Amino acid sequence: MTNTTGDTTVLRGQVLDGTLGSPIADGAVVVSGERIAWVGDAARLPDAYRSPGIRVLGGPGHTVMPGLIDGHIHISFGEARSEEELALYTPVEYRAIRAVWNARKVLRAGVTSAFDAATTYNVAASVRDAIEAGMFEGPRLAVAGRQLTTHQGLEDSFPSSMQFPPGQAGVLVRSRDEIVEAIRLQVKDGVDVIKVSGSSDSAITDEPLDSAAFTAEEFQLIAQETHRLQRKCTVHARSRESVLHAARAGFDWIMHASYIDDEGIELCLKNRIGITPTLTLLANIVDSAGESAGASIIDVFKAEMDAAAENLGRAYRAGVPLVCGSESGWSLVPYGQWHAKELEIFVKLLGLTPLQAIHAATDAASRCLPRWSGRIGRLQENYLADVLLVSGDPLQDIRTLQDPQRIATVMKGGRIVDTTTPIPPRRVWPYEKHRTFLPGTFHYNRETRSGEVKP
Repeated sequence: MTNTTGDTTVLRGQVLDGTLGSPIADGAVVVSGERIAWVGDAARLPDAYRSPGIRVLGGPGHTVMPGLIDGHIHISFGEARSEEELALYTPVEYRAIRAVWNARKVLRAGVTSAFDAATTYNVAASVRDAIEAGMFEGPRLAVAGRQLTTHQGLEDSFPSSMQFPPGQAGVLVRSRDEIVEAIRLQVKDGVDVIKVSGSSDSAITDEPLDSAAFTAEEFQLIAQETHRLQRKCTVHARSRESVLHAARAGFDWIMHASYIDDEGIELCLKNRIGITPTLTLLANIVDSAGESAGASIIDVFKAEMDAAAENLGRAYRAGVPLVCGSESGWSLVPYGQWHAKELEIFVKLLGLTPLQAIHAATDAASRCLPRWSGRIGRLQENYLADVLLVSGDPLQDIRTLQDPQRIATVMKGGRIVDTTTPIPPRRVWPYEKHRTFLPGTFHYNRETRSGEVKP
């Protein structure tokens, strides 16, 4: 390990504790060992922490805040460019090694904890355990297994003439018995959360407002069995109907919910259900228009962004908790680069204040990591010392948290993470990527008497 350890460190600057409480303009956070020992106004810093031998970091112009919690990553996905690359390419052994390598990027970006929302094979749980055992550096993880899906769900995207790929990040369930068996097997294998593919993607389904992959009774069965086994459950639910089913069933939180309606909002409030919108992936698709995605796909995701702005903004104003998540793991959201983009989207698109967005990426996001409940997400005495020292003021410009040069110090469990030693580029092996002749079809142009590539 290249990290350094100090018995006591004082971090100085504006203090944002992760809650919605008022910032401390000139504050101090004391870290002793792996935990936070004191938080308050710097003028009231106890004499015991004023010794010349104590390490002091930060000062004027800095902000001290909790480490970011990313409520939606996929550490096993390896920045796949397509469902085919994800499900069919790369041996499972290499996926695990690659995931550990990528976990270090996530931590260095200031993400000290994350929820892995679906895995290929059982890679995410293995990475979680290896990090927790001290074998490798990475964020604290809570993990789902392969998400439960039906033929109408997110993961069953391959032709029916072929078998369901073993490398897909889902498990196909065909009956109530198979649903129960899948839940029990994943709990046996050590997952923290059961994830369900409750709807398809808005780019695939013809009815984004009114479709669900499971019946209302099946949603109820999943929630009941998961909670009986003392686990949490979450759901990929973009459509109105899937949100309603999940909220009625008492799922612990919902992912996406772009087309949530007033009834869904009321159910979320009644059952204390939060939402992880995960708009960064959509935003990056829209921003990359003209690069690779087709115009029709761009229009679909623009429409979903517009719907999310209206519906999720209304949900938050009504009192539904929101959680920041990046969906890092796809090629559009590479590890270590886009984890703080969601905060900017929350501010610009959903109308949150920067303080509210930071809360959504720290304290509020801790609901996604039940194994660390009450120990992460806040700068509070006896919490784990997962701390960021930021050069600048994210309350004035929320994009500050996206600039790696502004992340002055990343601390996880009281240990300062090495963010300066460059991570060498790695070789990408042929078995990781699918190969094509051209990104389209080579058509003959009669006027130029030559060929041209068309999508």
